[in-house]
Amino acid sequence: MILVTGSSGFIGRPVCAQLSRENLEFIGADQRQPDHSIEHWRACDLTDRAAVDRLFQAHPIDAVVHLAAMLPSACRVNPSQATSVNVTGSANLLEASARLGVKRFVFGSSMSAYGLAGEGAPLCELAPARAADVYGAGKRYIEIYGETLARNRSFSFAALRIATVVGPGARHTASPWRSEIFEKLGSGARQRIAIPFVEETVLSLVYVKDVARMLVLLATRAVVPSQVYNTPAENWTAGKLKRIVEGLDANLTVELGRAGQPEAPPVADGGRFTQEFGWRAPSLSDRLAGRLNARLTE
Repeated sequence: MILVTGSSGFIGRPVCAQLSRENLEFIGADQRQPDHSIEHWRACDLTDRAAVDRLFQAHPIDAVVHLAAMLPSACRVNPSQATSVNVTGSANLLEASARLGVKRFVFGSSMSAYGLAGEGAPLCELAPARAADVYGAGKRYIEIYGETLARNRSFSFAALRIATVVGPGARHTASPWRSEIFEKLGSGARQRIAIPFVEETVLSLVYVKDVARMLVLLATRAVVPSQVYNTPAENWTAGKLKRIVEGLDANLTVELGRAGQPEAPPVADGGRFTQEFGWRAPSLSDRLAGRLNARLTE
């Protein structure tokens, strides 16, 4: 059985859907009640070590996909709570996994582990991890802790450093544009989408369902050669994204940001994952066009 934490989240929901498609047994854990169908769901506060132990004792968990976390904007507002959730909660989960027989632990990490590398050069996994905020530092800490446990026990650990995730269905986010570029296509109404980056900013974009497939692959593949992977992503400028979206739907106006805010996120080189797993996925342009066509034929 696979445990998915953060199962009610933007990525967690597609992970659960992917596991269902592959007929894999799983349980979802989150503090929020899911708004989609999960046959097996449990409320669990990962910062409560006893509650985490009870979850593992109640279910025969063989693998974990850990996605539960406070997001960067919330981390900036409340760094103390972010440390409790993202570091202590994740450590509790890692320790229970190591003690109670889990064979594979897949951690939803972030390109934020590299820090704010705003020059646009793609970073591979050999680049130094220089987290610049509480969110990125927490991700890197759990990577190191997971690698440490994996060296000392019969325990396989893999971290997926996730780039900027786009696709329909994001909630509770400070970056609504990541879903709006899909959800507002084909509405028939004039609408605006605000993307807070200047035209030349390079954005590493990865579709949410593709992230789900990557995580499930890492959780289920017999052999995972490396412990840290960047997500394969398409590196587009904000200006290109604006042109593609507006070109698909003349009713949409994409407004870009002004110089100086926010800082550019790190740019992903996902070659390691692509090479080790033979990864292929539809292009983002095809994803956007497919979303528009589906909307127009509803």
